Amino acid sequence: MWFTYCSGESLYLKAELDTYFKAKTPITPDINEAIFAKYIAQAMVGGADQATRQKLDDANGRQAKTLNSVMSLVASGAQGTEGFAQALDKFKNEMDTIDNPKLAAAVKSMFAETHKMAKLNAELQRKIAATSSDIGALKNYLSVIRQDALTDGLTDIPNRKAFNQRIGELTASLKLKSGYFCLLMTDIDRFKAFNDKHGHVVGDQVLKAVTKTLAKNVREADFAARYGGEEFAVLFPNTRLKDAIAIAEKARNVVRAKDKQNRRTGENLGKVTISIGVAEYSIGESIEDFIARADTALYLAEQIGRDRVMSQLDLPR
Repeated sequence: MWFTYCSGESLYLKAELDTYFKAKTPITPDINEAIFAKYIAQAMVGGADQATRQKLDDANGRQAKTLNSVMSLVASGAQGTEGFAQALDKFKNEMDTIDNPKLAAAVKSMFAETHKMAKLNAELQRKIAATSSDIGALKNYLSVIRQDALTDGLTDIPNRKAFNQRIGELTASLKLKSGYFCLLMTDIDRFKAFNDKHGHVVGDQVLKAVTKTLAKNVREADFAARYGGEEFAVLFPNTRLKDAIAIAEKARNVVRAKDKQNRRTGENLGKVTISIGVAEYSIGESIEDFIARADTALYLAEQIGRDRVMSQLDLPR
């Protein structure tokens, strides 16, 4: 937080801290934690826009680099002081053979002060190392928090927030270079009725099973997320519409191929099917319009019978 204040990365954080300084109000641990949570932690778990998160990541990198440099300098200083103390120790032993009390006393005094400085440097190095360890632990903790904030708790795949970030990155990249990507929107057919009949526990089992099937039937570069409720979204980078439709058909067939069972009772729950809408991004269109196009194709698939794949090509012109 203080690195961010000194670097001027966040004008709002700086302004709030300056009000405390002007009022000569002590920055207590509670105030420190509150300001950190408001301006730093929130941004690091995905609450800020991409540019702000990038600035924070850059600031963290500079902070780590600066801290490592300080540690290196302290370590070098400690080693140099220790070497100097050893040289003085040797010189002191040699001076003990010379009958000059004043010179011997001066050397002993220098020797004592040098050892004291070496001890202080060693303590400083220990404290900086401990601080570095604490910062590393905090960064790991924030990384876990950020990951949790972007992961769906039930299905353990990226959530709506993570999806919004990823689709934003893909559209932004196409402003810098030519390319293409597709979006698949899918719904579990008649899931509400299924939940009402079998209960939410069994419904959660089906959500997890469909998630696993989708994850197994998309490519490593693709991005599958739980969009909300029983709806999922998959982003296909560098993929044309016809190829995305083929992947969608494969996933649909795999989902419906095997009857689902209640894990607790063994009851056969029958087949679960999904409806899918697919669209390809058009350069320059808004993310909202792009998602709406895929969602409209999904709605069309549900309206004409479910358990099918429809694309933007099937929509009225």
